[in-house]
Amino acid sequence: MVQLEILIEGAWTPIARYDTHHGFAHLDILHPDGREDKIRLLAKDFNEALDIAFADLLTNWERYVRTYLKEQ
Repeated sequence: MVQLEILIEGAWTPIARYDTHHGFAHLDILHPDGREDKIRLLAKDFNEALDIAFADLLTNWERYVRTYLKEQ
């Protein structure tokens, strides 16, 4: 699992998470109201999914944070 978290009022809060918990690689976009959007990855294997996860979060972390904070 690869997870992006931000510090809100002294607590670490997950806002985006890549994992394989349901038997397939996917991205969970987490919302302040508790909703989760699940986006399936089209990766050939879990190693490729891990590479995609790191690249996406390193490139787009600011957008994920901005979107989450805007929804609060």
